[in-house]
Parts: sequence; C-alpha cells; structure tokens
Amino acid sequence: MSEQPKQRMKSYEMIPDRIKKRYLDFYDELYHPERSAIDLKTKELIAIAASVAVDCKGCFRGHVLKAVRAGATQEEVGEAIAIAIAISGAAIVDRTDIVNEQYDLVQSLWGKDRKNGVNGNENETTP
Repeated sequence: MSEQPKQRMKSYEMIPDRIKKRYLDFYDELYHPERSAIDLKTKELIAIAASVAVDCKGCFRGHVLKAVRAGATQEEVGEAIAIAIAISGAAIVDRTDIVNEQYDLVQSLWGKDRKNGVNGNENETTP
C-alpha cells in the first residue's frame, strides 16, 4: 500500500515558519477553553461576522462549520451574517459622512442645508 503524500496548507505556504508559528500560537491561545472569557459558539459567530466583513471566503466556510459543531443554529449563523451586513453598511455611511464633512460636498454641490431641509425650508426634512 503506497503512502499518501502529506497535504500542505497552501494558505500558509508563503509565510516564514517563525511567523507562522507565532500566528498559530496566537490563534491557539484565542481558542484555549480554560483561558477564554467567551464561549466557543459565540467566538465562532463573531468569527463568521468578521469573515464576511473582511471577505475571507475560506475563513467564512471554516467558521460556519465550527459554529455549527459548537451548537449554533441556522438562525444564529444568519443573525451573525446580518450583523456583518449592518456594520458594513454603517461603515459605508460613516465613510461618506466623513468625506462629506471634510469637503462639504452636499452644500458645495447642491446648496442643501441638511439641518433646515433640502432647500433651507425648516418644515422640510432630508432623509
């Protein structure tokens, strides 16, 4: 019977061994059950949301599987994803608000006073 070649972790292949070891030690410490303040299911739900937010497809798949093994329901996984969607949407609003404030885009481009309605009318409000 021939031996199967050992599978490589290609996702870590380009990282020097000394750096990879530190990362994996850090990761192991995060998931050490005796030293953790957060239960495993909750950690995996957080990891699902973070994976979606940073667009890590491999992370997402792995953490969904781990969350289900830790007892997460489809509803809980879905809610974690929904939280990531909400925070990502809020980040877009935040970025546009910062740029608008920095360059006063709404006022300079359209002359709209956001505090007093679209055209300065106090009875009119903007969304």
